[in-house]
This record gives sequence, C-alpha cells and structure tokens, in this order.
Amino acid sequence: MVCFVPIWLNGLGVGKTDRESLRRIGIWPSSEVFISGKGNCDVNSDNKENIVQSSAAISRRKVLGGMAAGGAAVALGGLGGSAGATTKSVSRRIRPSGFPRGLQKFVGFSQPDTTAAVWEPLMDGAQAEANKLGYVLLRSHSNSTLSLQLAEIEDWIAEGAAGIIVLPLDNNAIEPLVKQAHAKHIKMLDYSDTALPHVDGWVIFDNLQGARLVGTYVGQWVNKTLGGKAQVAMLTHQIQLTGRQRTSGCLAALQKVAPGAKLVAQHEGVLSPQTLGPAEAMLQAHPDINVFICIADEGCQGVLAAFQGTHPSAQRTKEMFICGFDGSAPTLQQIIAGTPIRATGCLPAIEVGAASVRATVAAIEGHSKGSRVSFPYVLADNQTIALDKKLLAET
Repeated sequence: MVCFVPIWLNGLGVGKTDRESLRRIGIWPSSEVFISGKGNCDVNSDNKENIVQSSAAISRRKVLGGMAAGGAAVALGGLGGSAGATTKSVSRRIRPSGFPRGLQKFVGFSQPDTTAAVWEPLMDGAQAEANKLGYVLLRSHSNSTLSLQLAEIEDWIAEGAAGIIVLPLDNNAIEPLVKQAHAKHIKMLDYSDTALPHVDGWVIFDNLQGARLVGTYVGQWVNKTLGGKAQVAMLTHQIQLTGRQRTSGCLAALQKVAPGAKLVAQHEGVLSPQTLGPAEAMLQAHPDINVFICIADEGCQGVLAAFQGTHPSAQRTKEMFICGFDGSAPTLQQIIAGTPIRATGCLPAIEVGAASVRATVAAIEGHSKGSRVSFPYVLADNQTIALDKKLLAET
C-alpha cells in the first residue's frame, strides 16, 4: 500500500498532514482508504467497493476535483498527489461509511497565487487557525490560472464545504459562484478587497493607506536622490480593485511629494515571470526609467532582473528605485541587502492567513461582525533595517 490520502479527499487539497484535523472533528474514517500500486483494492471491509486502475482520465466530479489541480506549488506546502501517480477511475463517488453528507467542517481558501513567496506563510497561519477552531482547511492548487480556480471552487460548492474565502482572479467570473454557494447555504467571503458583490464578509487591506505610505517614501527619495525629477513605470493588475488602488494610489502620493515624477510606461503583470519581459521592453523604450512601482512584491524580482540585464553602472544602480507591496521574504531580503528594491508595503502574512479562516468560520457560525477584517500596511524600507529584519523573522 502506497497512498496515504483517501482518494475522495485528494482533489480537495486535503493531504496526509491534515489527518489529525480530520480525526479531531470526528470525520476521519476508522478504515482509511489506501490505494495499491498494483491491481485492485477494497475501499474498506464494509462496502467492498473496488478501485480499478485505468488509463482513462478521472472525472473531476468523481474524485472531488481530481488530480489535475493537485500538483502545484509543492515547494510551498502544496498537498497534491505525486506527479508520477497512476491514474485511477472509480465506478462512483467514494464516501467512507459514517461520513456526514457535505463538508460541514471544511473551509476553502482560494488564494490562487500558489507560487508566490507569501503563499506559504499565509497558509501556515490559515492552517494553524483551522486546527485551533476545529475545521479542515482546503487549499488552492490553481497556480494563478482562472480556469483551475473556478473548477476547484465549483468542486468545493458541489461537495458542500461550509465556507469559502476567495481572492478572485476575475471578479466577473467568480460572481456567479457566489450565487451558487448561497443556493447551497455556503458562506462566501472576499479576500483582498470588497469588490466582489453579495459576499458574507471579507478580509481586506487598507490599500490606499499602504499606497500613501510607499508613494510618499518614494517621492521623498526622488527629491533627495534625483533632484525631484523621475521617469516612472508601473506593473499593474487593473482588473482587481487592490491592484488599481495600490499602483494608482502610490503614483498619486509620489507625485504629490515630487511633482516632477512622470509616468512614462505601464503594463499588466503581477508575478516575476509576467514582469520580466515587460520591464525589459520598458527599459529599452525608456532607458532613463528610475522608478518602478509593482503591484506586488512578486513582480519586483522580475523587474530587478530586467534592470540588471542592462549592466547598469554603480551610479545608475544608486538612481534606481523598485518597490512593491505585501512584504514577502525575498523582497525584505533585497531591501536589507541594499539592492535597488528599496521599499515595500508590508502585511503580516501569517496573521492574515489566520484571520481569513477566522472570518470565514465567523460567517459560518453566524457572527457577522467577526467576518469583516481590515489590515493596515507597515512601510519597510532601506532606512528601517531593524524593522525589516523583525518583519522578515515573522514572515
């Protein structure tokens, strides 16, 4: 026997590390489902259902989300199946005897940026809070892909999860799922902002406050280092309210302090693979750009790589400013090291993760006041190294 995860839970994002959570709330079956590496095997001695190996693709519905979305972000604590697992098919959905209809003690956290540096501490906080409150956490494996995000949320709804908190890759695409969830009495919460209508709560960030913090600091740097004039480029995510508030708010605060700073280039891009190419093109078209505003820290590394690819002089390096938002560990390390990544608006990722589960459970249990949470930002920059190190230790 080689598989330690019941097949009916695999596609939901529940792995073997969650066994204790399942046992604690009394829904882990006494006879666990093990999948043999060869031939057929019985699910348990009560129902004698056989799992038959097959080369055919698994129906996503038959295994609550299938294995297709299960392998993302292994390095960040993803709990999907192994890449070499043999595909199985099942004659009908397997539900261990004694398991209640629906997943009344399950909370889904659809944070789709599973390769982002902040994802792991975010999930650490969420998992600890789920354990504390007696719920099982369902993690996203969608890897920033809208179709996968929609599919896994549809699965969680179909199986009757108690509540779901979602960072929408596209609000318009997620909105119908809110209605589907409510039709099954499932709570839905918005993560990051309040742009998703008809939700039961939210965990949001004071993006305008954070944008002012970062933008004001950039403006002061421009005045001190560049004599008040700068060419500015932005890597944005305009489809999301958080994206618009962060970048546009930061630019407005920057220009209020340093009116000589001018926006010369803008492109969509959140993660570093999405920002590297556009940043290279921007620097070719505008070689004197000296400020990059990134919607998230995850894009800063791509921008830095693009800038370093121009083989800048020491003086040119001193006159480049790259900033982002979130307070990821790699960005804090770059700030401490004195690179052109000089500032970020920080959020406490572990506490945000915990609050996301706490707010969802509050909505599930009818405590509407506790289902609405807002976090302010803290500025980390190259003048606050002691604070930066403290924030890094907490990330």
